[in-house]
Amino acid sequence: MKGLLKLLLAVIIVTACLSCSRTEKGTAGGNGDAAPAFILSTLKNEKVSLKDYRGKVVLVEFFASWCPPCQMAAPNITSVYEKYKDRGFVALGVSIDEGQNAAQAVRNFIKDYGITYPVLLDDGSAGRQYQVISIPTSFIIDRQGKLRNKHIGLGPDFADALSKEIEPLL
Repeated sequence: MKGLLKLLLAVIIVTACLSCSRTEKGTAGGNGDAAPAFILSTLKNEKVSLKDYRGKVVLVEFFASWCPPCQMAAPNITSVYEKYKDRGFVALGVSIDEGQNAAQAVRNFIKDYGITYPVLLDDGSAGRQYQVISIPTSFIIDRQGKLRNKHIGLGPDFADALSKEIEPLL
């Protein structure tokens, strides 16, 4: 009985998270303002700057390894990345995982979900700059470094929606 109750509660939480998804255009985060700069570390402690990708269309995806909608979004982002990576597109996963086991949780997430795009570890600064209040949250940045779209949550046909926004920017 307890197992059934836990399953029901998990379904309700996932459904609530998915139903809260939205895309913002012409508002903060998608209005053509310059994307906030950041320098974050990879799992190998290499520093990566958003400026390294100027001239490319960039998807910045804020996620956590423990987040069910983030887990569902990962294969969508991987498919979009694989589809456009040779045309001047890059996806950057930005993990907000915390604690001493965060790096291992992110490694497991990358392996479990077959992520092929770069993943960075947020120290909290990038999330604050981008005003991330819910995960997953993704931002599309054009070749000039301007914010074009912001997705909060995971909407239906997420990969298709991303493709429709990315293609004109390539």
